[in-house]
Amino acid sequence: MEKIKIIYNPTSGSQSNKRAIETMSNDLLNEGYILKRTATTGKDSAFNETLKASEEGFDIVIACGGDGTVNEVINALAKVNSTMKLGVFPIGTVNDFASYIEITDSPKELVELIVKGTTKKIDVGLAGEKYFVNVAAGGKLADVGHETDKNLKAIFGRLAYVAEGIKVIPDIIANDFRLKYKFDGETYEDDVYLFLVANSSSIGGFKNLAPDASISDGFLDVLIIKNPNKLVDLAQLFIQVLSGEHVKNEDVTYFQTKEVEFESASPITIDVDGEYAGELPMKIKVSDYRVNVFTNIKE
Repeated sequence: MEKIKIIYNPTSGSQSNKRAIETMSNDLLNEGYILKRTATTGKDSAFNETLKASEEGFDIVIACGGDGTVNEVINALAKVNSTMKLGVFPIGTVNDFASYIEITDSPKELVELIVKGTTKKIDVGLAGEKYFVNVAAGGKLADVGHETDKNLKAIFGRLAYVAEGIKVIPDIIANDFRLKYKFDGETYEDDVYLFLVANSSSIGGFKNLAPDASISDGFLDVLIIKNPNKLVDLAQLFIQVLSGEHVKNEDVTYFQTKEVEFESASPITIDVDGEYAGELPMKIKVSDYRVNVFTNIKE
């Protein structure tokens, strides 16, 4: 029977999430799996525990936490070119990747996927020396979806995102920068507020930020939001983001590529799946590694 290692972030979520992990563990044991459960203890803990799981011959690793926990596990899997299958149990503050691959916080559903062996091989991006499955980002506006109050989202829905976006506009305007980017042998340069290199379309709490993105097409989707001439143009652009119509806006550059290079005279940091990955200049590309993930997604 297959060996499963559960890596969980003890600071993620509530008591109900801890009970859910217990339920999942018991159900997997009842299905006959060999199980080991390990709590993370801080930064790089999930990374190191995944490396140990690979060395110890585990077949499956389950990342219980948010995008940060998943990112550490992915980086370890890619580092050793592991064939371990990945399960994601989303109990973190930010769960964009789980949302995209249609994984809920139901332990029963994940156990069912594992028992059935329902997996999909997906692309993994590489930004500098850091791997990612969801997005590499630089500039402002990327975190508006995460910063929007959850209670407001429940009451007002999309209007809550609009309110949060309007609130941060002054900060965005004050932090535009000159960006040079190169892909497919051509070099371009623009004044921008934000750029994203996406593997999936679920980013920062938004479902359509990179509307054509697919985790299994062998390409990354690049979205660059340039410097609009008027404040009203930026506000309109933000509203368009909610429906995915922003890619038609003249202040947006959107393209697919296997590799793109960025540089700027400004000190622009890059984060991958919400984790720090370094500063520009940086090359971002589709890596040679693909990970086998438990998911029902059909794309």
